[in-house]
Amino acid sequence: MIGDKHTLTPGYVARHVPRGSAAGSDTAVLDIAQDFLLAHLEERGVLGELAVLKGGTALRKLFAGAQGRFSTDLDVAAAEVNADRQALAEIVAGESDVTLGPFRFRPSESRGRWRISVSSSLGDPAVSIKLDVGPPCWLEPELRPFVPISTQERYGFRMQSIPTMRIEEILAEKIARLTRTSTARDASDLVWAATTSPHSGFRRDLVRRLTVLKVWVDIHGLRPGWSPALAPVRLEPEVWLSTRDSWDDEQIGLLAHPPPTLAQLGNDLQGCYSWLRELSEEEARWAGADRNDRGLVIQGIRDLDGGALAQAHIW
Repeated sequence: MIGDKHTLTPGYVARHVPRGSAAGSDTAVLDIAQDFLLAHLEERGVLGELAVLKGGTALRKLFAGAQGRFSTDLDVAAAEVNADRQALAEIVAGESDVTLGPFRFRPSESRGRWRISVSSSLGDPAVSIKLDVGPPCWLEPELRPFVPISTQERYGFRMQSIPTMRIEEILAEKIARLTRTSTARDASDLVWAATTSPHSGFRRDLVRRLTVLKVWVDIHGLRPGWSPALAPVRLEPEVWLSTRDSWDDEQIGLLAHPPPTLAQLGNDLQGCYSWLRELSEEEARWAGADRNDRGLVIQGIRDLDGGALAQAHIW
């Protein structure tokens, strides 16, 4: 059983948090517990056969390691276009009702949303893991190993590679979300990716194309699994790159240490993503968000380089 041979101690957990960081031991416990849970979900075939890791947790675990920000969410994408995402969330939650080493995971559901609380002999985090199951990836997922960190030596098992959304698509989803919100955690992830080698070598043209298409779908939806977003906004690069009046700084204390000031974060975002202005003629048309362009948008999704939906029935 995963975790049966662990040798974690409170001292090792304390060293998991960068010195001077605003993140406390609760955050460290939750971050380590996520590793145990992800390893369990991979072993059970949930990650791979049914779902793919995405979002901020994927960036920290599989790209950034200890240099990334802590993320308290568990965001996954369904592996199949026609998957019942509510049923899939129930499966993930059911598999998460488990004890792994020092950690006891307890899922709970409220109004269709699942959270997974964690308790342990190392501490009981006040924050629970928010589970979100999204629609399938538009690019073929890739199998990535966990970034090694010293704490893993105490787990008593080897972290296996798990399937994850491509970094270009993770970034595109974050850029799309920043058209309608100003979340510091998304901006932080975007700046980190753009300034950290080798990840800074991501394909900017592919990110920009994905972003424009995803914003169109956020506005109009796409069947069978993509519902319109709440209060969607068209992508206007000059507006997106302009100075933001305020930021939602929820989780700002969990940003990679030392966290930037919000003003600096905004300046860095503008500098790192100025290439969003370089829309092609086709991308500029999609950015107009005309619902009559649905056929063109679907074709654009099908034609993505490395795309996963070329043969999928989407409409």
